[in-house]
Amino acid sequence: MSMKKVALLLLIVTSYVAEAVDINPYANAILRYENEVEHDFFRDRERLRLIARAGIDVKFNETWSTRIGLRTGLKNRQNVPAITIARFTEQRQPPNDIFIDRFYITGKFDNLKLNIGKIPWGTKQVSDIFWDRDLNPQGVHLDYTLDKNDTFSVAHFAPLDGATNTIGQMSIAQWQHKLKIKDWQWTIAPWLVNYNGQADADFARRDTAIDNRFVRLSTFIKKGAWQFGLDLGRSIESFDQFTDQGFDDQKNSVVAEIKHGNLKQVGNYQWHVRFLRVERFAVITEFAQNATSPVDTANTQGFDLRLRRKMGKKWWLGTRFSQLQRLVGLQEEGIRFRIEARYDF
Repeated sequence: MSMKKVALLLLIVTSYVAEAVDINPYANAILRYENEVEHDFFRDRERLRLIARAGIDVKFNETWSTRIGLRTGLKNRQNVPAITIARFTEQRQPPNDIFIDRFYITGKFDNLKLNIGKIPWGTKQVSDIFWDRDLNPQGVHLDYTLDKNDTFSVAHFAPLDGATNTIGQMSIAQWQHKLKIKDWQWTIAPWLVNYNGQADADFARRDTAIDNRFVRLSTFIKKGAWQFGLDLGRSIESFDQFTDQGFDDQKNSVVAEIKHGNLKQVGNYQWHVRFLRVERFAVITEFAQNATSPVDTANTQGFDLRLRRKMGKKWWLGTRFSQLQRLVGLQEEGIRFRIEARYDF
């Protein structure tokens, strides 16, 4: 981050603080051991990584507030939040950047909540296969509460292309409905997505020049500490231009998840098991999650296991194991194993 940007950010923060009625700083860090092995063509990597976030929440009144946050990672590929602090195998050393992660204003009204700026992803879903939550696009998200069981959400934003530019335009509409059946709570959330692609990206190049439209359904049912969820999606665009490559009919995605527990109290455990199949055009490859594989975010299938334990009031310890393989094209598969701990300051 340049000194000019730092100075501008400090000036803005200072002006906000002068008018604020409530100011709450936050900071957290994840230390992660990561080992990626058994790939066909991708080089094995073993390394120690760090993810750090810090910022402030500023409340002006009962209606308006803002969050300003900094984060480590790759500023030009912000779905990579970690910096590498030690390498145990031969591998390239990526940049160690610090950048503005989030900077948005929130307005809360009777039945309406509005986020505008560099905003967090706000659509309800079971997994991150469609959108990596480390990507905070520039735009607006609105939630309208119809009643205690129904919420309607709309969003329009420009996804990031590097640290300073954007690529394309994405619009989303989602309805969220809750049902109560004895001890079971069922959430059903159908959504529509329209992406208008844009050519000539500097960094975010994977399928961002291609227009795409999706129909999606996120649904989960909960009872006590148990949750069973599904993310289903299909592109409704035609991709006949990719017939020779075998991708013209690769338009579906499915994630099935079983999750148990929570991390609310010291000693609590939380774990999940996910099975996933994500065809190439069922998502936009550049914006889909990358927590399970160093190779592909789409055109892949496999499983993901995660276990965490609340060790203390401010920290948890966990492990994660993923095994995925490519669906179409040059065959590739591999394993990603992690041990990680998070501390909230």
